[in-house]
Amino acid sequence: MQPFQSFSGRILAAVLAAAPLVAGCASLAAGPAVAQQVQSQKIVVHLGSFTNDLHSAFMAFSLATNMQKAGASVTVFLDREGVRLADQRERGDLTWGDSGPISKAMSDFVAAGGKVVVCPHCAELAGMTASNLRPGATLASHQDVASLMIDADKVIDF
Repeated sequence: MQPFQSFSGRILAAVLAAAPLVAGCASLAAGPAVAQQVQSQKIVVHLGSFTNDLHSAFMAFSLATNMQKAGASVTVFLDREGVRLADQRERGDLTWGDSGPISKAMSDFVAAGGKVVVCPHCAELAGMTASNLRPGATLASHQDVASLMIDADKVIDF
């Protein structure tokens, strides 16, 4: 006998074929609950790149902005080379493809309600102080960084 040729086999095949449809309808009905889950999420996007990987820098801010607009509470944490993104003495007009200036990607994220936090150790090594930061960026303490990571529901690394 071929698989699924028996009556019980045909019923099983019908149930399996309908499962994705049932799951899709259930997820539509759960829309507000899913939206509430997104709003309660604390997401950290970790970025350690700048001129050494502009593509990653743009991708990090694009994803962070989209998640922030979707209702999550998003913080971009800059360390290593990435701290230079928050330094107003650095060029902000750098682009990747047709992405527009990197400083605009960061300011769009901040305008959407996102936070930019700068590693204190890396900032010090880069010669940065709070007075050098672009609008919307804050210089963290070591305790701030620890709390940020401990409290995060998700950390996305670029």
